[in-house]
Amino acid sequence: MPYDYYEYLKKQRDSDEYIEINDIVRKKIWSESIEFKARQKWLKIEDKIRIKLYLYLRYN
Repeated sequence: MPYDYYEYLKKQRDSDEYIEINDIVRKKIWSESIEFKARQKWLKIEDKIRIKLYLYLRYN
């Protein structure tokens, strides 16, 4: 079951609409006043956590 949910989220995240909306939000709504660079670093950390969680759930 975790694998199915991961695949669903992965497909959703890889969709063109999601990427376009995500880019618009990052460029126009977020600003330096809310530490944009820190948020970008956190997104990378979140991705690493998701990958590790996926691998843990898939192989354990």
